[in-house]
Amino acid sequence: MIPEIHQHEFQGLFGVAVAEINPPSGMYSRTWGYSEHDIADGLHRPLRASCLTISCLSEKANLTLLALDLMVWLSREDEEGIRIPLEKEFNLAPGTLITHLSHSHGAPFTDPLLADAPGGHFIEDYRKQILQTCRRLLSEAFDNRRMCVLSWGVGRCGLAFNRDLTLPETGEAVVGINPSIPADDTLLVGRITEQSGVYFANLVHYAAHPTSLGGMNRLISPDYVGAMRELVERDTNGVPCIFLHGADGELAPRKCYQASPEAADQNGRELGYAALSILASLMPSGKKMVFDRKVESGATLGLWKYEDELPESEIYIVAETVELELGDLPSVDAFKELVESKRGYEKERAQRGLALREKLGNSSTFDFPIYVWKLGKTVMVGAPIEFYNEFQIFLRRQFPENLILVLDICNGFLNYLPRKEEFERETYQVKTALFDPKSEEKVREKVVNLIKNIKKK
Repeated sequence: MIPEIHQHEFQGLFGVAVAEINPPSGMYSRTWGYSEHDIADGLHRPLRASCLTISCLSEKANLTLLALDLMVWLSREDEEGIRIPLEKEFNLAPGTLITHLSHSHGAPFTDPLLADAPGGHFIEDYRKQILQTCRRLLSEAFDNRRMCVLSWGVGRCGLAFNRDLTLPETGEAVVGINPSIPADDTLLVGRITEQSGVYFANLVHYAAHPTSLGGMNRLISPDYVGAMRELVERDTNGVPCIFLHGADGELAPRKCYQASPEAADQNGRELGYAALSILASLMPSGKKMVFDRKVESGATLGLWKYEDELPESEIYIVAETVELELGDLPSVDAFKELVESKRGYEKERAQRGLALREKLGNSSTFDFPIYVWKLGKTVMVGAPIEFYNEFQIFLRRQFPENLILVLDICNGFLNYLPRKEEFERETYQVKTALFDPKSEEKVREKVVNLIKNIKKK
């Protein structure tokens, strides 16, 4: 039998709403230890909040994704102060609302604990602005829900490079692109269309740290995400484009840590044009391609045609935890002493370490949350961590019949989750990891079991 050509599709009720979340002028915006400024000079491109609601046709299962152009959540209060009020107000069950950060390094921190930093007195009002905007977006997205089909295309983009570079002269590990190690270049693009065929929204899932701009950049920026989004929206009748931040723990764009915003725009154009190419390759919604017949010409030709194919329509949502052992971490008090004694970039590292350490509490273990959402044959896996790209490659090999998307920094932030083998090297990710070397393997096993159990339903 001649194989048919299919694309992964899910039919359900979709709602979309987007808005800008630019910080006020004069707010604290240092996110790099080597920066020479605490307050940005202006805005490169707008920061955005995007809300996507997805429901099955019966509305018994509902998922809400809130994608924000922010760097990271530093403290527990930082993230929960945005998410929990929304869960309560909209009566959303735990695990059905996901805050998902683009991790753009040109976006500011929002932690209330930074109130005493230069320009930090603006943070509280900025947080209120973000929360109010998110409330409005959730209301709009729920109100404008309509029957749509989400169609996925799979392609490639060469923007991402491995960023674990070893200096040959000294053997020192630095965070810089390493062309000798392959990077996952998979690009997944989702097209959401109404039954009439009208565009409703697009999703772009890719794994590369939004670090086009480094500490010498003096502008607030969504990094490459902004130019990518603008390009895709320009060529798709202005419908919203939502960026999904993939497993990029050791990946960075080719041009990174630059001072000029043109680096972010160039990287964004590369990703944007690749996304548009994938969109152009998609079949009409609800269709598959099948062999039709042969035709005699100068050669014997094989003709194909479209046939109807009903999209999948079931949603499964799972939110569970796995107990992980903490690594050999300094105590909260030890971190506080470091913050008081250090200067410059060392103080910056100590402050971030303190915020992360306080999230974990005094126990030697931590209940690590994992979120799995299944939309038809599409499986989305999220956690409050930065996974390595090998994690999503592994899952795709385990479940080749599914479309797998791994989302970093969901409902919190707990640094990196390196593989056990990585702990043999003194990389930045290993030095800042919070959990012991066996943790990534435990998370893998847990996620595989969760997906297998969902597939049985």
